[in-house]
Amino acid sequence: MKNTRSLSVLDANILYVIGAFLFVIVGAYVQQRDLIVGLLITEYILVLLPPFIYLLIRKINIKNTMRLNKISLKHGFLVVLITLLMYPAAVFANALGMFLLSLFGNLNIPQLPTAENVREYAVLMFIVSISAGICEEVFFRGFILPGYEPLGKKKAVVLSAILFGVFHFNLYNLFGPIVLGLVFGYLVILTDSLYAGIIGHIANNGFAVTLGFALQFLSKMIEELQDLGMNEAATEVPEVSTTVALLISMALFGVIALITGFIAYQLIKVIKKDMAIKEKTGLEDNYSIVEDHDLECEELQPKTKFYEFIPLLLILPIVLYVIHVQISEIIRLG
Repeated sequence: MKNTRSLSVLDANILYVIGAFLFVIVGAYVQQRDLIVGLLITEYILVLLPPFIYLLIRKINIKNTMRLNKISLKHGFLVVLITLLMYPAAVFANALGMFLLSLFGNLNIPQLPTAENVREYAVLMFIVSISAGICEEVFFRGFILPGYEPLGKKKAVVLSAILFGVFHFNLYNLFGPIVLGLVFGYLVILTDSLYAGIIGHIANNGFAVTLGFALQFLSKMIEELQDLGMNEAATEVPEVSTTVALLISMALFGVIALITGFIAYQLIKVIKKDMAIKEKTGLEDNYSIVEDHDLECEELQPKTKFYEFIPLLLILPIVLYVIHVQISEIIRLG
């Protein structure tokens, strides 16, 4: 007999809370002992493993639930382009968040690890790009997203994206991940494949790591030129307040995001058209988000009960603690 069991909102929230506690307690401990090994343990054991264990215990079909369906080379390439085109929107979102924080005082923005040589670049690409891309997508778009689908696909994409942002437990890096979560979630639903989210996540993080490496390289070159005295005629750049700098960044990336976002939307329409053709020609058994009748079918889903959200209350103290610590630090720095 075919296994028809599926995830519920309660399942998603239970695993989210388990993952959050593992991340905050165990993940923080192992990363403090050894950052590289700790990150690998966090991604593969604390983030990747729990969804599979949960589905096996509940005897829920892993392939169908996680949408482990193949994605065409064309769509994979389009996903990469769409993700990179949405990168400015994520930067704008984070700049907006930091601008709001700067209203409380001076910021102490946590610095992400940046590669200073090819070896470090390769290590960061494997951990931050490939490992995080696979493990976090399995957790959020492979488990949390389908768990929230009884509420409807749109709500599932939005709520799973918000939970993805909160999971970083960092006010400085909250809005950006939410934007990316919206992009990855929508692409997974659109293509009916988790691989779309994985490819997009890897592309986004890989671009960030590469950009950081390139900027680090340029910074070293500038320092060397300064040491050689080749910039003696250079004028000193006037200092600008953090708030003003963030406003400038928001304006710049806001304009760029509007342009690149429009291009990304055109590429999304290409995928939509392809998925509609596949469905009409009967080349695909699974339903697609493209057709309106699928959205209407969401109303037939069993109603979600309020108690299914109660597990999320367990991580509220952690969230409030993070907010208190970071806001207090900003105010103290004045």
